[in-house]
Amino acid sequence: MALLCSALIFSSCKKDKETTSPDPVATVTSISPLSGPKNTVVTITGTNFGANTTALKVYFNGVQGTVQTATATQLTATVPAGASTGAVKVEKNSVQVTGPVFTYLGNGEVTTFAGSSQGYMDGTGTAARFNITSGIVRDAAGNLFVCDRDNNRIRKITPAGVVTTFAGGTMGFADGTGTAAQFNQPYAITIDAAGNFYVGDRINHAIRKITAAGVVTTLAGNGTPGSQNGTGNAARFNEPIGVAADAAGNIYVADYINGLIRKVTPAGVVTTLLNSGQVFGLTFDAVGNLYYTTYSFHQVMKYSTTAVVSVVAGQSGTGGTTDGTGQAARFYFPAGIIADGNGNLYVCDAFNHRIRKITADGVVTTFAGNNMGNSDGAGTAAGFNLPIALCGDFANNAIYIADFDNHRVRKIIID
Repeated sequence: MALLCSALIFSSCKKDKETTSPDPVATVTSISPLSGPKNTVVTITGTNFGANTTALKVYFNGVQGTVQTATATQLTATVPAGASTGAVKVEKNSVQVTGPVFTYLGNGEVTTFAGSSQGYMDGTGTAARFNITSGIVRDAAGNLFVCDRDNNRIRKITPAGVVTTFAGGTMGFADGTGTAAQFNQPYAITIDAAGNFYVGDRINHAIRKITAAGVVTTLAGNGTPGSQNGTGNAARFNEPIGVAADAAGNIYVADYINGLIRKVTPAGVVTTLLNSGQVFGLTFDAVGNLYYTTYSFHQVMKYSTTAVVSVVAGQSGTGGTTDGTGQAARFYFPAGIIADGNGNLYVCDAFNHRIRKITADGVVTTFAGNNMGNSDGAGTAAGFNLPIALCGDFANNAIYIADFDNHRVRKIIID
């Protein structure tokens, strides 16, 4: 009996010891990506995390993020707002371990998304090459499409930064599919609700249409400069350098040398909307108001849904760099323009090498950029060289810039 009791006691002690043994401590070996704005999903690799997300906490520079998924060796967490730059820490059962530093990209932070030195090369990020980036638009899947002006091509950039050639090859004027098509200084690009692209083909004096499959046709114009309303190739433009699509699929064109804003229906019927004086960039807001920049007049203008023209900011013929409200503000050759969903406008102030922001009340501030340069950084620490066009990814707190003479696509965080 004594032996039996002893065996039972030994067995019970062994079982208790196994039950109360602590979980092994987690370790963090790497994180990806190493930088980003709020809501970035970071993958954390290590050991001994376990699959119970409620037992785990992740901190970005001391600010708690949201754990989304977990396995023994990998977990994902969302970066919280206001985290700032600092170490990532994983906490399991009240025990914290420290991982690599995550660089928090806050409001106005500028990075280089694609491109480096002048040239022509497909590739990822800074391995790619452009030769004058002059127009940019984003599709519903998050891909960017860029007018690579002096390479006479439209380039595609995936959300991961992979650059390929979408349409165009040698200089010319030919319809076709992909690289069989030809452009002559494609300058501006927009997209309609159906996912078709429209390009202001500057030296071909034409508006070209590109389907999502890369099929290029000519919507209006025929290669001859002029100022003629009409349908299809009977119409004439003189250097179309800005385009914007409305909700009905009409394309509005900055007919630069003619100083006009032209309207092109989906059937290719061209009419004149406004005599606007060297209009450059065009955009619509959420309710259908048209905003445009007058390049050499240094102003931002509005054409309302009731056909009323008004000055949003800047003074006609007076260039400068002054922040302020309405006509007290100054621009120096404003170019590309976009509207967000909150009534704000963002403008490429080309010869000031800045991105300016205009609130719904007309208050103009400098959002990013300062003197001519090519430097990443926050706000005025960043440098551009003739930022000429931009597009928004407001759901992901970003805008993208065609940085003309830097031959790059830049990204700015809007937090």
